[in-house]
This record gives sequence, structure tokens and C-alpha cells, in this order.
Amino acid sequence: MITCPESVRRDAVLQLAAAQDERYRAKLTAAIKQALERFDPDWSGLLIKPDEQGKPAGAIWVEVLPGKEANLWLPQLAYAGAADLLQAATRWARGQGIRVMKTVLDVDDHPAAALLEANGFPQVVCLHYLGASPQAGVSTPEAGRMTTFTQVGEVTFERFCELFAQVEEGSLDCPELQGIFTAEEALMGFRRQDVHAPAQWYLVRCENEDAGVLLLAPHPAAGNWELMYMGLVPAWRGHGLGRQVVDKTLRLAGEAGVNEVLLAVDERNTPARTLYEQAGFEVRARCVVHAWLMRTSTTSHHGVAKRAEVWVD
Repeated sequence: MITCPESVRRDAVLQLAAAQDERYRAKLTAAIKQALERFDPDWSGLLIKPDEQGKPAGAIWVEVLPGKEANLWLPQLAYAGAADLLQAATRWARGQGIRVMKTVLDVDDHPAAALLEANGFPQVVCLHYLGASPQAGVSTPEAGRMTTFTQVGEVTFERFCELFAQVEEGSLDCPELQGIFTAEEALMGFRRQDVHAPAQWYLVRCENEDAGVLLLAPHPAAGNWELMYMGLVPAWRGHGLGRQVVDKTLRLAGEAGVNEVLLAVDERNTPARTLYEQAGFEVRARCVVHAWLMRTSTTSHHGVAKRAEVWVD
């Protein structure tokens, strides 16, 4: 297996496109376009098995993301050397210090799932994609409970990281990924996914205590908002505050004229799923995520990299 030479890169990319389900092909196209728009694109993670003419008999792409993460774009399953390509991708990712290399499948894509499971990519989560109208299910705030939402630009980065680390403790969403990234790295990953971040990120306070976080991502072109992340510190779970956070999300989206609020939740996270369903969210789709994970022993106090800075550049 070799890094794909520039002369046959187009052939390799076309192979990858042919290997993807139609719903994921558009995401691959966007990823390729984004790579090409960089000043100095790095295609070293595009690996091929060359044939006798040097053209790709099979291809796989480790799309490196900031923060030691990567998306894995699978080869054609019919290719006899697909397992060898997966092993080559793992070796390459390990050499680059990648910590998480993931790929998304439909829940009924059993052949691809079997190939991944056999080559070090276990299923780490089944995600339910939910959606709701901003007018759905908004409840009346609980009397006597003082809850405020402070935009993240009004607090220090360090304080928000500390709170995020506390929220992650005992989280039921994707527990397999806990401990792989520091709170700072996780937040930067969320920031990377939203060009508007952190304009709609909030620190949740209740009864004058830091109680949780709320990360929203507006998608104006699509007419929706994404609830990327919400969570409460252990001491504030089970007190009805989660519903207030969801209602705040729906109110903000409604005030912005948004048609729908979307989110993804771990199938195993029954409390969160129940909360969202009670607030009017309905299942739109499901998928499974398979991932190769490389854990590190480098952590800092409470999983937070100490750095004093503010959110607003």
C-alpha cells in the first residue's frame, strides 16, 4: 500500500465516490472540495494498492481533521484487498498520532460493518437523528428556579473548559470516547463543525451555580439549527433543568425564524431520548458509527488543558 501519487489521484477519488452510498457521496464530495481549497492540501492519507500499471486497484482515504481526528472513507467492499487497505489506514493513522478514526454506516449495512469489526473498527455508537419544530413542546418554566444562559464570549475559555469537563463526567453519550480528548480539544472539535461558533454557545447557571453547557449551531442555508451538545454537571441532573435547556433552544430557534431543530443522541442514552421526545422531537434517521481508537496517557487536571484566553478573538 502506498500514498496515492498525484498522477492517479483522480482515479482513486472516483473509486472512493463509487464505493459510497448515495447519501454519503455528497459528504465525500464536500470533504474533497474542502481539501482542495486549502493552500497546501495534504493527500498523504489517500492510500492505494497499485495495479501493474500503477493505477489504483483499490483506494481508501484517511481524511485528517484538526485535533487528531480523522474520517475514514471506505474502499469498495467487492475489492479483494479491502481488509489490507483498512490495515494500512490504521498503520498510517497510528504513525500520524491520530486518536480517533471513524466512519458512518447505515444501520442495515451489515457487510461493511462485518469488514470493519474484523479489522479493528468496532461499533462505538448507534445514533438517532431527531428533529422538532421550534414551536413544539415548549413548557412553562418552573416557578422559583432562577436559570440564566450566559453567552460563552462573556466568560473565560478556562472556566468554560472546566465546566465542560464536569459535564462529561458520567455522560451516557458515547462513553467509549470519554478520556480520549481533553475538554479543550473536544470544544475545539465542536467549534470546527460550526462556522458561526461560538455565537450560540451558552453557559447554563441555576441558583447562582454553573450547572451546564449548551452548544447550538445555526445552519441558515438549510433553514435549521443543530443542537450540537447539551449537558449538566452531575449535581444538577434529575432536577428538571434539562427540559429548561431544551426549551431555551426551541425558543431561540423560533425567535430566529428557524423551521427545525436537529440533534443526534446515543441510542443507549434513555434519559436524554425521553427528554427530547417529551419536548416534541421525533426520529428522522438512524446510523451507526464504527471507529478505531488510540488512547493516550497524556491528560491534564480534570482532563482540561490549562490555558487562559477568552472566546472572542
